[in-house]
Amino acid sequence: MLLAGIVGPIFLVMGLVAEGPDTGWLLPTGLAVTALDLVIGLLIGRSRYRGQQRMRHLRQVGRPATAQILSSEQTSVRINDQPVVVLRMRIVGDDVAAFEVQAREVVPEIRIPLLHGGTLPVLVDPESHEWEIDWDAARPVAPTVAPAEERSPAERLAELDDLLRRDLVSREEYDATRARILDEI
Repeated sequence: MLLAGIVGPIFLVMGLVAEGPDTGWLLPTGLAVTALDLVIGLLIGRSRYRGQQRMRHLRQVGRPATAQILSSEQTSVRINDQPVVVLRMRIVGDDVAAFEVQAREVVPEIRIPLLHGGTLPVLVDPESHEWEIDWDAARPVAPTVAPAEERSPAERLAELDDLLRRDLVSREEYDATRARILDEI
């Protein structure tokens, strides 16, 4: 964007200053590129303004609810060095009829572990079903796992399979832990 923002004015100046038979294209091209930069800037500003207005509206009239994460998939897209994640969630709350949503969300790297907790706090407009994740209210929850001695090997293996399925352990860690559990039987 910076490069495109500089190119238009350079072409404009060169079109006004340069003289010659091959420079007639500089002025119209500079005007077009500069106009395009302004339109893109206005669209980006408008989008950010609408997003802020939506969040402000949700903070005023929205009801707190809980989003149960049904699935989360990493995409290869990053915005401002933060990953874009496809989330499929079921939103439920006291004043909100349950509904399912799927959305692409920019999730700050530091908040990725919250996706594995199973639930997230959200603000929901009960009338329009607009929603927004309330990252400020999201708190990491320590897992409540019984000590290994109190769980059966089947429970421990099931938990290990779940961790592998959710890509929370590597295949090597999975194999080593599975072998250790099976050795204890």
